[in-house]
Amino acid sequence: MNRGNPGASAVIAMLMLGGLYAVASVLLTEGNTIGQMSMYLMVGGFLLSLMAPRLGFYIWIIFCGYNDLLKRLLVVGGRVTQEDLKFVLGITPAMFAGVVVALVFSGLMGSRRITGRDWLLFVVGIFLMLLAAAIAVTQSGAGLNGVLQSIANNGLYSLLLFVVPLLLADKASLIALWKCLVLTWLPVSIYGVFQQVNGFADFEIEYLLSGLSIEIKQLYTNEVRAFSTLNSPTALSIVDAVLAVSSLLLGFMYRGKNGQPVIARTLALFCFFAHTAGLIASTGRSSLLILPTALIGTWCFASHGRTKVFYTTVAASFLLLVASSGWLINHLEEMNERALSLGAPGAFISRMVMVGTYWDRLTGFSNVLMNPKAWSLFGYGQAEDGTGMYYYHDPISEILMRYGAVTLVIVIGVVVFMLSWFHKQAWQIESKPDRQFASAMIALAFSIMLVSAVSGSVMTVFPVNVFFWLACAAVLGLSKRPTSVRPSAAPQGHPQQPFQHSISP
Repeated sequence: MNRGNPGASAVIAMLMLGGLYAVASVLLTEGNTIGQMSMYLMVGGFLLSLMAPRLGFYIWIIFCGYNDLLKRLLVVGGRVTQEDLKFVLGITPAMFAGVVVALVFSGLMGSRRITGRDWLLFVVGIFLMLLAAAIAVTQSGAGLNGVLQSIANNGLYSLLLFVVPLLLADKASLIALWKCLVLTWLPVSIYGVFQQVNGFADFEIEYLLSGLSIEIKQLYTNEVRAFSTLNSPTALSIVDAVLAVSSLLLGFMYRGKNGQPVIARTLALFCFFAHTAGLIASTGRSSLLILPTALIGTWCFASHGRTKVFYTTVAASFLLLVASSGWLINHLEEMNERALSLGAPGAFISRMVMVGTYWDRLTGFSNVLMNPKAWSLFGYGQAEDGTGMYYYHDPISEILMRYGAVTLVIVIGVVVFMLSWFHKQAWQIESKPDRQFASAMIALAFSIMLVSAVSGSVMTVFPVNVFFWLACAAVLGLSKRPTSVRPSAAPQGHPQQPFQHSISP
């Protein structure tokens, strides 16, 4: 005879009462109803992730595409305060934090087996969060809110390296996750196209006028740069570029256990064109670089030799760009006039092909990276305000100016080490299809880094940071191995997996 679990019944009853209280509180509030609802969503999302981390993770990853739309709707709910804004922006970090806490607790209690490598990745994520907090504290005017925002944008989602290999243990789950992203984020891309064609809705204009977004500049330039349900055109362009590439990978490269494409090819093509259309609607031209970089990288990274050629070509191309930045600046106006002549003044095609906006990036390369006076061991400690001789608009120049050449060398060394380590993880995967998919994930992550290096830092832009760390984490999920293999069993001439035998329990 089956008997009901009194503990579970009590929990369900408490949740129902809590839900009724939340509904009543939202309906009777004298403040912003959307903000009040967001407060309960933040608490409820954390508890959901804590009790059902896998379900909470999937809801979180989908909601990342629509969180900013909820912030936009604050203007509909009445008087907007900073507290309302905190509750809305706190939903996604709270849900992800609930997933992390649930996994850590289950590992400490022994209900989930967590290896030494997993714990090391957890420590790395915590270190990045503390580092982000320390940097925010040293910056003038960064209070508690600034510190928390810096932690969320610069460090929190690096814990995906810890979460994904544990939560999505089998390789089919990883593929299913990216399929979920490609399909559930389709409305994000389609709505971006709708914005570009029809302009912003009334509530979106009211939102821009509220001072909650820097995109208010679009109202004064009399142009539309679609940002859909995300926080900026930059975020929309990069996310759509990643999803466009993922559509092709899932439809034409990777196959499921039944031998069929993960996404039917007709649907994959539709997804590719929809996400590419969203990218174009955002007018984010630099993000177009992700498409060829990620696709070529996917092919190159499956081979050691092609990988070396790829990175050598990219490094040489970047150095050539920096070296020729002065010449390009002198001829930029002429190139811009020729590009604008391709379409009528103010036409969409004219805005897409104009190159004048690259002046900021090229000036940084010319004034900083090519200027011996800008190179110092420990930097000048302050960010450029845009009026000095060392004007820049790229993260490499910023690191050099603020923290010096020593820090820049360390950062480059860390990036090289990280890429090398991820490649080793991918090359040690025995299954060729899984190894190819891991190579594709590295290519996606690298393409985001490349856009950030040449076009301005996007690594801390939400949800671009989520996609970057998710791609990196997928490699670790695909490369995860049982720890029963002894070190002596590894064939000579092939490196063993880092950390596997030295610290895994």
